[in-house]
Amino acid sequence: MAPQFTVYTSAASQWAQVAHLALAQKGVPEDKYDLKEIALMTGGNFDPEYIKVNPNGTVPSITSPSLDKPLIQSLDILRYIDAFEGESTLVPSDPAVKAKAQPILDLVHSDDASTNTILLLARDAEEMKGKQNSFFKDFVGARQARLEKEQAADPSHPFYGPKVQENGGLNKFYTTEIGEEHNKFFKNSDDAFKAFAQVLDKLDSLLVLPYAAGDSVTEADFHATVWLAHALFGAGTDATQIQDFSVLEKLIQKSVPSFTIGDKTRQWWASIAATDAFKKVYPTLH
Repeated sequence: MAPQFTVYTSAASQWAQVAHLALAQKGVPEDKYDLKEIALMTGGNFDPEYIKVNPNGTVPSITSPSLDKPLIQSLDILRYIDAFEGESTLVPSDPAVKAKAQPILDLVHSDDASTNTILLLARDAEEMKGKQNSFFKDFVGARQARLEKEQAADPSHPFYGPKVQENGGLNKFYTTEIGEEHNKFFKNSDDAFKAFAQVLDKLDSLLVLPYAAGDSVTEADFHATVWLAHALFGAGTDATQIQDFSVLEKLIQKSVPSFTIGDKTRQWWASIAATDAFKKVYPTLH
């Protein structure tokens, strides 16, 4: 039997893991779908053929003969998978549960929650030097090279010009000698870390327990899971130490000295990490 849908994914994409968690949780047989790996680390998501699938150049995406157009948002993708196999279980039908799940979904998808703060920003010369000597420099540089290549090949394409400018601004800080022009970047980065701390505090206040919105795993759990896992990984946590929050805490405490991961967040994380879906997708942090 031919696969019924295709998931465009990447091990480097946090939101792609939402699809993998949903597939695992729902027990969708592997012969019912194809996986296509997008080389995110080298700008494969900017390939013109992939832009035809996902005009945002983001991962994940789903295509299927049963769909009028590709699904390109992780929320829509999870809901498609949830409805694909058996009774819907991840999208709450109870209005009270939905009312608890939605604020968590909104929070982890907010601008202040961007894990790029943890992965790519720097608050001073020491951090900037560290980033310039890390694989993050290669990542940002590879994105820029691919974007410039595609823009040169198709100058009128509406996607590439703005992206060249956006990524180029960050790439400049990674490739130039650290000096006064970095100071505003450092200040903005510090502000972003403070905002990220507030997001974590807000998450702690929203969690219901044992799972994000109550007694059952919902879409809120999987979106919050991939977000926090990526932040832990990006902070430099040992990938095998899934319950270790100390590295992320210390990183944030440089901007917010009093910051700690809340007790409810720790309890929720222990609960979600004990699920079979989590264990399948996250044998280690990534």
